[in-house]
Amino acid sequence: MEGLLLAQVLAVVRDRLPAERLAWRFVDEHTAVLPLVPSGSLWIFDRPPTPRIEFRCDPPPAAAPAESGFQQLLAARAVGPLQAARQPALDRVARFRFGPGGGFVDTPPVELVVEATGRNANLVLLDEDESIVGVAREIGPEVNRYRQLRPGLAYRPPPPYDKLDPRQATDGDLAGALYGRRAQQLGKRVDGFGPELSATVQTLSGVAPDERLEGDSLAALVLAVREVVNDPAGTAKRALGRTDVATLRARERREADRRRLATHLRERRKLAAKRLSDAERTLAAAADAGRLRTEADLLLAYAGSVPEGAANVRLPGFDAADVDLQLDPARSAVANAEQRYAQARRRESRAERAAERAVELRQELEAIDRSRDAVDSLDDETLRRRVDELETEKAPRRTGPGLRYPAPHGFTVVVGRSAKENDEVTFKLARSRDVWLHVQGWHGSHVVILAQGREVPFDTVLYAARLAAGHSKAVGGDNVPVDYTVRKNVWKVKGAAAGTVHYAQQKTVFVTPSRNPATDSDQAKQA
Repeated sequence: MEGLLLAQVLAVVRDRLPAERLAWRFVDEHTAVLPLVPSGSLWIFDRPPTPRIEFRCDPPPAAAPAESGFQQLLAARAVGPLQAARQPALDRVARFRFGPGGGFVDTPPVELVVEATGRNANLVLLDEDESIVGVAREIGPEVNRYRQLRPGLAYRPPPPYDKLDPRQATDGDLAGALYGRRAQQLGKRVDGFGPELSATVQTLSGVAPDERLEGDSLAALVLAVREVVNDPAGTAKRALGRTDVATLRARERREADRRRLATHLRERRKLAAKRLSDAERTLAAAADAGRLRTEADLLLAYAGSVPEGAANVRLPGFDAADVDLQLDPARSAVANAEQRYAQARRRESRAERAAERAVELRQELEAIDRSRDAVDSLDDETLRRRVDELETEKAPRRTGPGLRYPAPHGFTVVVGRSAKENDEVTFKLARSRDVWLHVQGWHGSHVVILAQGREVPFDTVLYAARLAAGHSKAVGGDNVPVDYTVRKNVWKVKGAAAGTVHYAQQKTVFVTPSRNPATDSDQAKQA
């Protein structure tokens, strides 16, 4: 807040002093309101970079609790009548003195220093010895070597400067200080002027910021300076449409809402774009399904000529060109062919789902982009409602530990996601007759089928086994062994690490890993 604007507000306040007052009101963490008796309120807005002090005659806001530690301190210590309001020279600093407060225990006098200095705005509460009682934003030596603002230290005001005071200066003094300089240098030579009032002078005088001050331009500028000194706030409002604290708060509220909504939409778009990229990679991988089928056909056609235990083989292709194939030596030619057919089916099945998902994701991205483009054009009420909707959105309610999958025949399969959660799934969630699964010979998740007293069908076990393999270190393999038993056959040795168990009376199935198992019919085809 510029020095002349601050001086004008303090002049109005001083005309009412000394004044009894009501309790502090706090609109938000940066806005404190002090109602005076019989009428009027002192508004202190300390959010950088636009701190502001105003005296308003409209009714004060309703009583509200403090929103910050400093506001609580202010409400507890600055309780006496307002006795003085002063400003060093035309500095952007106001000092309000509060007398002692009565009550069961007397409260000593304090002084509230409002440093309305742009990005360094601050509030400091001092005792009678000029020691700091509290500060809105502490400043240590790592930030400012000249002056620190911390409780217990002696208060050191901002460093002084030497400029011409326009309230005592004559027109000749002003002309002498500004002659030959440019209009934009007004604030460097004359006290109390910052960017706002300098722009007001330039607007009133018609002198361009970079115009050299001499002759008529100097006379016009001095006349405008005198007009601004007589009524800083009024001339600034007429020339620039200067805003009050309420408008500043509404503007900042809108900007905060706009940023929050824009951030939410940006994160949503980022997630949707990642999912679309995953779907497109799945579609690209499906393009290789034809090659796998062709290789499988070749292996079946020349199965008799493929040596047993071969790791690779060269076969004549259907287009007469030779084809080199890598084989699993532990499998026969027919088994290698079946493996390729299975891989092709899986890729095609995933591609079919990915294609549908890609269409949905592209539509979602288009909708998000439209919403992002419209953010700036939303009116304040709509923007606030959209942000309120974000704040009231609730995360999906968890029904217990682990990931939950709906399994065939109405069962639920629970998958642990960490060693600690494995213990919770196995020993806290599962009951004795629930089916427990774990990949054989690999680190992986504990998986439980919640039986709820029912007999668990085998295809449900296969479904859960594929999940157990998919949530393990064996996720990249085929024909992975998974052990299963009832939960009562699983135990933990005292002192063992989280997730470490022993089990007995298990059976084993061999499955293809998946984190999104197919439907019953798809499983039957692949079994």
